[in-house]
Amino acid sequence: MQRPQDKRTGFNQGNQLSKRTKAESPKKVFTFASGKTATAERVVVKADQLVSRTAIHPLNPRRQESLTLDSVRDILLSIQEEGVHTEGVATKDEQGTYQLLDSSRRRFTCVHVKKDLPLWVIEGDVEQSDLVAFIQTTQSVKRLSYRELGSDYQNIMQELGFTKLDELATHLNIGRETCRKRFAAAAIDQRLIEVFPDCEGIPNGYYAKLSKAEKQLTKEGVTTARFISSLKLNLDDAVNVEDKQKQVLDTIEAKLSKGDTKVTWETEALAQFDDKNQYAKISRSSDKRGLKIELSRLPADVYDEIVQFISDKVQN
Repeated sequence: MQRPQDKRTGFNQGNQLSKRTKAESPKKVFTFASGKTATAERVVVKADQLVSRTAIHPLNPRRQESLTLDSVRDILLSIQEEGVHTEGVATKDEQGTYQLLDSSRRRFTCVHVKKDLPLWVIEGDVEQSDLVAFIQTTQSVKRLSYRELGSDYQNIMQELGFTKLDELATHLNIGRETCRKRFAAAAIDQRLIEVFPDCEGIPNGYYAKLSKAEKQLTKEGVTTARFISSLKLNLDDAVNVEDKQKQVLDTIEAKLSKGDTKVTWETEALAQFDDKNQYAKISRSSDKRGLKIELSRLPADVYDEIVQFISDKVQN
């Protein structure tokens, strides 16, 4: 059976190893989408140098903060036992750091299990469009999530002056509905995503449900942080990650369906008056984010003093 990390990417690679001497580093020629070629040299980054000598290329959209042992479970055991069989591809910056175009999951795994990471390091300059196209061909092991794919869509629209998703979809040469789904997925609060194990590996169908959940929370005046803290997640360690993800989604939807997330207010009197139309009372929201002070038929100078006091407090 072919290992997940052994899957090859779908671009043309020519091998120039036949004529090299033992003293020479292996070379390979990459042919990019534009038809241009570039030579790459094979290097092996030692395990104890991975953090200092490698970084993730700015064009690589894989969310590094979302990488966990769960998210690399398909390659973890193989790399732990046998090391990395398939080289990553990188460029080299002016500081001598290898900027990984792919293989960020392999790098993450190697750091954890203390294994070396082999790389093909591209020599010379390559056009950005070719690098972007290359990165898109390297997602055969674990495809990028809708969130990762849509992470730069807002910036692209701003930079190009687009006001409609149709314009962005045409520019990216993708369908409008695909563009919309990626755009919407990228807009979901990261804290809500991080509740899931292997959070960038959740099914794409989850994003619409999470977006709906966000809208309901906003409508009810509930913060994402408060909602997450109210969740009681008792995940079964015996089940696989996919089932755990389903358990989390079910818990979120069940919590919202109960309708007990709505903010409530507790009011108390600050003083007692003989006149029933005269009062001073304070109301506090259940999420501790809101406070209201209500005053009626008090002296004008008292109002002025209270307003001045509050103004001084919030400005300092």
